[in-house]
This record gives sequence, C-alpha cells and structure tokens, in this order.
Amino acid sequence: MTANTLAQQIESSAVSFSDLEKDYRPMLKLVEQMIGVVPNCDPYLEIWPTGFRTYNLLVPNLLNVPQAILGQGAPKDLVGLSMYVASRAAECMYCSAHTCSFALRRGTSPEALVGDYSPVEAAVARVAEGMSRVPANLKKSDIEVLREHLDDGDIEWVILGAAMMGFLNKFMDTMGIELEQSAINDVSDLITSTGWRAGKHNWSENVYDDFGLTEGRPLPAPDRSTNGDQPTGSYRDVPKDGMGTYFKVLKSTPAALRKDIQWSRGMSNRPGMALLRLEEQIGHAYTTLASLNHTRAVRAIATTVRDNLDHETTELGLGSKCLIALVYARVVGNDVLTAEAVQMAERLAPEIGHRKLTAIGRFASADMTTATLPPGLSTVEAASVMLAKAAAPSPSAVNGITIATVADSLTPAQIVEAVVWLSVQQLLHRLYVFYDADNDFVDFD
Repeated sequence: MTANTLAQQIESSAVSFSDLEKDYRPMLKLVEQMIGVVPNCDPYLEIWPTGFRTYNLLVPNLLNVPQAILGQGAPKDLVGLSMYVASRAAECMYCSAHTCSFALRRGTSPEALVGDYSPVEAAVARVAEGMSRVPANLKKSDIEVLREHLDDGDIEWVILGAAMMGFLNKFMDTMGIELEQSAINDVSDLITSTGWRAGKHNWSENVYDDFGLTEGRPLPAPDRSTNGDQPTGSYRDVPKDGMGTYFKVLKSTPAALRKDIQWSRGMSNRPGMALLRLEEQIGHAYTTLASLNHTRAVRAIATTVRDNLDHETTELGLGSKCLIALVYARVVGNDVLTAEAVQMAERLAPEIGHRKLTAIGRFASADMTTATLPPGLSTVEAASVMLAKAAAPSPSAVNGITIATVADSLTPAQIVEAVVWLSVQQLLHRLYVFYDADNDFVDFD
C-alpha cells in the first residue's frame, strides 16, 4: 500500500509509546493534561531525539506552563485563541483540532472559535492570522489595535503562542501525522462548519498492518456517546480548567522542569547573553531573540537553535540544514531570514560556496511546477532542498512524488531532522514578521 504521508512512510521506525513512557512520562502527562490526549507526533519526533527534545522545550516555555494554566500572565483564553487562529491560517488541520481543544479548556468561548469575536479577540485574531499566513500580511496598525487592549508583556505571550504553533503547524502538516479520534470527537461538531476537515490526518481508511504498526500505540480514548457504529462527542463536553487540572499539572511539573534544566544547561535566559552564547557555541545566532523580553522563551529558543545546529548530533549535516533554511526563507519571502541563512552557511558550511547558495536561492524562488534542482548537489542535499521547497508553503505541498523521492534518499532520522529544522524556521519566521511589522521594517501589503 502506498504511503499517503511522510509519517505513514516511516511509521515502522517510530519509537513505541511504551518506551517514551519510560523516559518521558512527566512530559507526556503534561501535554495530555493541556489537550486531553498524548499526541501521535511524539513517536516520530523521537526518531531523531533532538526533535523530541525541541518540542518539549518549546511547548511549555513559550506557553508559560504551568503559570499560565494557573491564571498567571496573559489571559489564557486569548493565548488559546491566538494558537487556534494561527493554526487555521496555516491550514494545519491537525493543530487546528488540538488548539481548539486547548482553547476550550482555557476558557475561550466557542463563539470566538467560529469567528464571532469581541473587540480584544478580534485584535488577537488579526495579529495571529497576519503573522501566520504565507505570505504574511501583518501591519503595524494591527499591532497598535492590540495594544489598546493588552500591555506589551501580555502581547508577547500571545505572539509566542502563535509563533510556537509555527513549529507545530509545520511539523504536523508536513509529516501528515494521524489525528487522534478523541481529538476529532472533541471539536468536530464546533469547527466543521468553518471548513475544518481532518483530511490527510485521518488515517481511518488505511490498512495499518501494511505499514507494520509501531509497538505501544495507545488505545483510543473511550467515547462519550455513540451514534450507531460511529463514535461521537461534543465540544460542550471538553472540560475547562479547574482545581483538578491545576493539581495534575503541578504533579507533572517538577520532573518536567528537571528535564528542562538539564536540556538547557549552559544557555543564558538573557537575550544579549543568549546571542553571545550561540555565537560562541555554534557560530551563529538568530537576531530576533534580541526582541524578546520573557526569559523562558529566550532560553528555550536559543537552546533549540543550539541543539539543532550541533555538528555532533546532526544526521543531515550542517550544510544541508543551511540549504533548508535558505529554501524556506526564500519560499516565504522573508528577506531577513534569507540573510540569516546565507550568513549561517558562510560560517557553518563554507564549503557550499556562493555559487551553490545563489543557485539554491533561484530554485527556491522558482515556481513549483518549473523549478529544477541545480547540479552539483549530493543525494542528501538534493532530497533536503526538494523536501524544503515542497514543505515551506502553508499548507505544505508535499505529495506522493516528494514522499517517494525523500524516502529513497533520506533515512527516517534524516527526514525527521529536516522537518524539525524547517519547523524551527517557521517559528523564527513568525517572530520576525511580528517584530519587523512592529518596527516598520517591512511592509507586508
């Protein structure tokens, strides 16, 4: 049976949930408490362990967990709305379902999730949508309207939520991760009317045995009700945060925090120092970190960049990762991120040379139907830039040809690494879009 998604293609390499449970139970439980399910992405991210670590650094730190769940910081219903709107703007149907459930649990009104906004909700939605579309269309005036309702500290948490979803949107959409039935049950009766469909994330018609099911796949959550043979549920049954949520989150937090400290050891949480550490440790630092004020986010993003550019753990090679970053930046039209990618290649992979960088830039900017790979690429480089070209738009344009070509040329770990790095680029892109618009550096008209 032909694989319809990259995730199906490499499913036999996915790490079992039982093994994940042994090593990362606190992190699994923390996410489950936030969205009601342990996501099916976890076994795939652990194929390249830095990917799983990246995911578990970004999610709690950019969402300010557990403080946000306890009602501290920005209004959590607005952060949830930002995450949902960003996911819908990116057309990631997997994340749209999860963020809808997340938002309902944090107190976002069902009306807001179908577009019936209060003034502050409208301002949040406009910013989240503008920074998440490809091409971006955020304007400074949109941010100024949001400032009429929220202070800059709360706004930063709102945009960090949307930016963090950039990572998740790109990974889930590009890989085509299977959406859990319980997540579908939670939200489909609310958002199907807005055009949401599970699409490629609904694997129910596939014969799993053809792919060799991963050991330890969790059983579906019990359905709340039945309608004949079809499981049903309702957004009205999704529980809102209460004392039970708080106690469960706090129970998982200490062990998760210990992992966080272990993973981010050696990285500063101050923007200036974090940039210097990155320059010292890997020779490249993304300057958007200097715009952030919340120290948790600074440390998490800086650690993510450091780990993803570690020459000792990369399966792809830093040269291929520089080319992936360049392709992504050109496809989404981000000139600042393009300059960052070129600078990174000059420092980390000087063997690429200006001629190859120029050729890759032309390939990335060409129409998808006419773009041809430049000569002189290794097999891994060619597969990496082809995957980046197909995956960079939102939604991704990964198709059967892409899947077959990539699977023939890259190992499962290399595929996950490439998509994780693309996903980091999308997170950074959304931050650049926001801060460039706020500073009038770029006109997105």
